[in-house]
Amino acid sequence: MAEDRWLTTLPESRQRELLAKHRAFWRREPGSEALIGFAPKSHVFPLHHLPLRHEGPLTTEMLTRDVIQADTRYRPRFRDGDDLLPAKIPMEPLSWAEAYVGSRVLVSSKAGTVWAEPDEEIPQDLQAVKQRLQPVWLEKLAEITRANVQAAGEEILVAETLLRGPADCIESLIGAERLCLWLYDRPELLSAMADWLADRVVDLYRRQLAIIPRFHGGTINRYRLWGPGDNIVTQADVVNVMSPEHFREIFVPSYQKLARHFDTVTMHFHSSACQHVEALLDMEELAAIEWAMDPNGPTLEAMLPRFARILESKCLILMNIHTNEQTAMLLDRLPHEGLCVIQRADF
Repeated sequence: MAEDRWLTTLPESRQRELLAKHRAFWRREPGSEALIGFAPKSHVFPLHHLPLRHEGPLTTEMLTRDVIQADTRYRPRFRDGDDLLPAKIPMEPLSWAEAYVGSRVLVSSKAGTVWAEPDEEIPQDLQAVKQRLQPVWLEKLAEITRANVQAAGEEILVAETLLRGPADCIESLIGAERLCLWLYDRPELLSAMADWLADRVVDLYRRQLAIIPRFHGGTINRYRLWGPGDNIVTQADVVNVMSPEHFREIFVPSYQKLARHFDTVTMHFHSSACQHVEALLDMEELAAIEWAMDPNGPTLEAMLPRFARILESKCLILMNIHTNEQTAMLLDRLPHEGLCVIQRADF
């Protein structure tokens, strides 16, 4: 497919308007408008639309042709007036990165969830980590991405899959408690693990992006934001348990390494990890920071000074905004250049 094609789901004039808005967002053009999006109501995990009923470890053999075909038929709903583009995440969001690096992935149809956890034998050195690699998951991601691209046709865009970053992959391999202990007892090993795992996450992104067609010189990320070139989101959920010093010294280099491989990079963070704002701002490789608001983190109003600080030098994406009133408050109190507010439809 030609990269200058237009989707059939929106008038071409609207798509031109949205692309102009998204370009202005990434450039933080003076006087540009904030992007306002709406996350469709969903069950978050993919089990509700897949013929996959299981309690226990998940293997690639369970992701059969029937399961893949069911995923390609699923279309998220999009709201009229949304400033984000129609897109589909292939089989959202299985624990792809964790499975690829050798963590144990489990599924519960009853709970409607998928998660990763350490295997019984914890790797004690870098060589043991390397031996855990499971290339079969890389190829399964490619297969599912290819099937979604073929099924999407001209209707919607196919986005990158949720891929967790080096810190979260380490947590899935050794557990959160051991991670906290090793921050003090084995920091050099954690740094070496993070560096190697960054390359493995790059493997996954590159394999998927080689299949996803370009759309007007860019790609769509999992927030349905078009961005120039290879446009990805990485994340570091587990770093809310560590100090800014540990994050900077042990993990920031691996995220910088990962980000250098791509053109437009967003870091997904949670409000409960707001102690790391300055470290993120010092990462020149990041184009944007996305904050998901947590019920156990600072309030939205308490985060406003940090949001304003971010917008001085980077784009800002705010997720899990609950109400129209909260969205209006953000628009009233924050600069609009480089700001994207995504309101949840299911609150």
